[in-house]
Amino acid sequence: MTTAHTHGLTLASDAILSWTHRYGSTTSCLARLRGTRDPAATDRLLLTVVLSELRGQPRGHYILSDIAGAANNACTQLVPRSVDPNAITWLVHHGQFSSVDPTGPETLSRVDLHWTLDRYSIPGWDEVVLLDHDDFRRLLGELRLRPVEEVLAAMPWDIPRPRQDSADTGTTRG
Repeated sequence: MTTAHTHGLTLASDAILSWTHRYGSTTSCLARLRGTRDPAATDRLLLTVVLSELRGQPRGHYILSDIAGAANNACTQLVPRSVDPNAITWLVHHGQFSSVDPTGPETLSRVDLHWTLDRYSIPGWDEVVLLDHDDFRRLLGELRLRPVEEVLAAMPWDIPRPRQDSADTGTTRG
């Protein structure tokens, strides 16, 4: 199993990532970057990007339905240019913060994206792996990921806040 790069974090950054979803609307998520030096080449940074799904996105405009678009925009907006796109581990995070109608515990999926020329391509469903509970808890600790709600509460909100309504069910409260 390909794992996230976690020993000796040298980069830790949290941001809201916004992009035009392949279905046409602007969507956003919480993006958390964690980087370590490659033990085989200390001038190389190995990066793990955790994209947390936030409630209130337009119906069907979820991270996994446009993971390549989210990753391509993360590379443009957030990832240092010195990072090799092939050296990034992509994780998608879901939980109570993702939906007004949570259906279970937090989950973490690893997505094996392929970089071709200048962008990531859409992965096959067999390239999305739901991590088991033990791997999820281990990575949560190793990546030093605080709860999503805590991260969002600590962010300066001069950018639009994610809606707390249920746009994904068609109910809009503004």
